[in-house]
Amino acid sequence: MGDTQLPLPSSSMGGVSQLSHSPSNYRLFSFGSNSLGQLGICHVEDARTPTELFPPCPSGMNITTGGNHTFISSNGSNVAYATGDNTFGQCCIASSIKPSNDSSQSITTKFTTIIPPSPTARWQAISSGWQFSIFVSSDNTVYSCGNGPRGELGLGSSVTTARSLTQIPSFPPPGTTVVQIVSTVEHTLALLSNGHVYGWGNGRKGQLGLLETGQKHIWEPTKLRLDLPEGFEIAGIAAGREFSAFISADGEIHVIGSDKWGVIKSKPSNKVSGWRTFAAGWGAIYILTIEGKVLAWGRGTHGQLPPDDLPLLGKLAVGSEHALGIGLDGKLYAWGWGEHGNCGTLSKDQGEVVRWKHEVSIDGLAEGSYRIDGIAAGCATSWVWTTSKDSAV
Repeated sequence: MGDTQLPLPSSSMGGVSQLSHSPSNYRLFSFGSNSLGQLGICHVEDARTPTELFPPCPSGMNITTGGNHTFISSNGSNVAYATGDNTFGQCCIASSIKPSNDSSQSITTKFTTIIPPSPTARWQAISSGWQFSIFVSSDNTVYSCGNGPRGELGLGSSVTTARSLTQIPSFPPPGTTVVQIVSTVEHTLALLSNGHVYGWGNGRKGQLGLLETGQKHIWEPTKLRLDLPEGFEIAGIAAGREFSAFISADGEIHVIGSDKWGVIKSKPSNKVSGWRTFAAGWGAIYILTIEGKVLAWGRGTHGQLPPDDLPLLGKLAVGSEHALGIGLDGKLYAWGWGEHGNCGTLSKDQGEVVRWKHEVSIDGLAEGSYRIDGIAAGCATSWVWTTSKDSAV
C-alpha cells in the first residue's frame, strides 16, 4: 500500500508512481472507492469513471495510497499533501471534518498541506498502511503517524497512536540510508543501503521473518532474519497483506509469510531476468519485465491476475485487489476486483470482476490529444495522469 523506492519507480500498493511535467502540461484523474474522501475530489461518493482534480504539487509528482488515505508529494520538496481518513492522524494534517454518519471519524475530502517537521526537510519517500503512514526525509530521518496497535508505527510498544509526525528513534542505523520502503495493511519493510532489510508491525504469519519464541509483533525497526538462499542479494522488496517478497538483481525470488493464496508454492522456479517492476497486492505478486510482460501469481479469485489477452505494458501499478497498466500502445488497462469503480465503468452483465483486456477511457479528453504519463493504485482506488501531446517533451 505505499511502496516507495529511491529514486522512485512506477509501482503500487504501494501505489507510488511519478510524473515530471509542470502543472500546465498535465491533468490528474482519480476513480474508485471514496467513502472517506481518499480520492481528493471534494465529496465522499465513489467515482466509477476517471474524475479530474487539480494536482497541488509542482513537478515530480508521487502518489502514495494507504487504507483510506492518499498522499501527493514532489521529489525533493518539503511540501506534501494528504486527503482521506485522518481519524488517527494518519494524514498528519492539522484540520479535518467529521462525517455526519460517524462522529468518531475525521476526514478531509481534498488534498491538504502537511506541515513539515522542519523547514529543511525534503521528502524522499512516503509509504502507507491501513491506518498509518511512514515518511523518509532527506536528512536520513524516518517519521511515522497514525494508528499502530500491532507495532505499525515503529515507535515502541508503548506507542500505538501518533497524531502528528513522530521521529522513529535510531533508524536507520548509522552509516546506512533507506533505499526502498514498503508498507501494507499491518507491516512495513525497509531495504537499507547495506543490503539488510528491517521491518516492524504484525509478524504473526511469518511475514517479518523468524521471530523470537512467542513473539507476534515487532514494535520498532528490527533487522529481519529472512533465511535467504545462499548468495541472494536483495534488489527489490514487496509486501502483501500477510506475506513479504524479495527479488535479486538477476530475478531470483524469495517469499515468506502466509501461503494461503500460493504466493510461496506457486512462485517461479526460475529467475526472472530483466524485471522492471516488482510489486504485491494483498494476495498476489506481480513482475513487469523489460519487454512489457506481466508475470503474476497468488490470489486470482476476483480477476486479480492479469488476463491472457493483456497487451505488453510500459508501466504497472498494483492495488489491493486490482491492477492498472499503461500499454505500449498508449492505452490505460485495468483488471481485478472493480466493485467500487476502480477498474472503470462496467456493465451490469460484466459484474464487478474484470478478467479480460479492459480499456479504461478518460472522459473529456479527445482521443489522440494526450499521452498517459503515470498511474497509481491503492485500496480499490486508481489514479492516472496525462500530458497534452502538444506540450509533452
